[in-house]
Order: sequence, then C-alpha cells, then structure tokens
Amino acid sequence: MCLEENTRIFMADGSQKPIREIRIGEEVMSDSGKTQRVMNVWQGREEHMMCIELKNGSKITLTKNHPVKTVSEVKKADEINEDDEILVAYGEKYKIASISCIEYNGRVYNLDISGNFMIAEGIAVGDFGIQNRR
Repeated sequence: MCLEENTRIFMADGSQKPIREIRIGEEVMSDSGKTQRVMNVWQGREEHMMCIELKNGSKITLTKNHPVKTVSEVKKADEINEDDEILVAYGEKYKIASISCIEYNGRVYNLDISGNFMIAEGIAVGDFGIQNRR
C-alpha cells in the first residue's frame, strides 16, 4: 500500500521531500504538473517490497500492490513487466530496466491527496485513495 520511507516526493514548489517528512496540508505535484493538497498521511511496516528501475535511471521501492501509471493503464507494482512503459514527470515515458522483489523490514508511507497521482522518485504513482478503489 505504500512507498519506502525515504522516497522523494515532488512538491508543488519544485522541491523534493522524503515522504516520511510530508504533513497534512502540504502540496505535492501531480503527474500532470498540477498542485495537489495532502489530505492524510498513512504509515505502516512492510517486510517485502518491489524495486522498479527505469532506463532513465529513476528507481523506486514500493509495495507490490502500489499503483503505478503505465502508458496503457494503471497497474499494481507486481503486475508490471519489462515490456511496460512507465509514465514519469511531465508526461514523459521510459522502459523498465529491472524489476525485483527485495527484503525490506521497515516503515512505509502513502499520501491521500486531492487528486489521484503524484510524482515519487520522478515516477507517476497513485495515492492511497486510488489504491483502495482498484
């Protein structure tokens, strides 16, 4: 349901901030470049995560059921394969370099935002609300 605690989220002002430091009321950037207000912050613990690395060098660590925006559709992280193209900031897209499952055993976070998608480590991912509607 979440992202690794050090995942950098693109903020509305153009800065980046670890998801663990984001608070209710702050504003993040959506996948379309619009501002989205943080309505809630969720946290938990996970023992296993997925690591997705794109050919542009972007890399994200997230739970297997976290939604990721591909060119064709929104998919859970564990449904993504190396043929998919992943949407990144500003509508660009990149092929996958590698996908792996890793041991993690740490804190994870997710945001509930006024929209549905945010940019995490440069990659368009869903928020808590869209994840629970899938």
